[in-house]
Amino acid sequence: MSSGAVAVSPSVVFKRATVRATVVLLVLAWLVPFLVHLVPWTGARPLGAHLLPLFWTAFAAVYLFGLRTGLLVGLFAPALNLALTGLPALSRLALLGFELTVFVALVWWLVRRGRTAWYQAPLAYVAAKLAATLLLFVAGEVPASAWPAVPAALLAAVPGLAVLAGVNVVLARLYPRSAGARADDAAGV
Repeated sequence: MSSGAVAVSPSVVFKRATVRATVVLLVLAWLVPFLVHLVPWTGARPLGAHLLPLFWTAFAAVYLFGLRTGLLVGLFAPALNLALTGLPALSRLALLGFELTVFVALVWWLVRRGRTAWYQAPLAYVAAKLAATLLLFVAGEVPASAWPAVPAALLAAVPGLAVLAGVNVVLARLYPRSAGARADDAAGV
């Protein structure tokens, strides 16, 4: 008598990152925000706060190579950019690192769950921003009266969310994902 279970052969969703690919991603993770910061801008907040360039390469890294490479690229970029350009501000580095960690982990989880949709990267960013705000609130750094400012911060990030959605669409078309069991760089997570 059969139990009705169907054997599913694991499909590899994330490619193994080579040293060359990792170096290219790390260079891009530094170069993209650096170039964004070179654009003349007179806004109250840095242009990077609107365009979210640190998240572009982190998304590509996690989408293509999985959790470990995504975290490496995501956490490397802000530290190197701070050292070379002074941005992001040192006071924001830990919080930005937390946001990028949540972003990468959520994108990894969403991609592992099945087919990729255009909204996964923007959704992961919004969730990461909300998680960072909640962390500040729990830590007593942000009073409850600051919560109404969260929608304004997300509204300011709409151009970056559009770029993230574009990167998401391009990668999903070039490297489509299928549902099923997966093997990746963070097996057992």
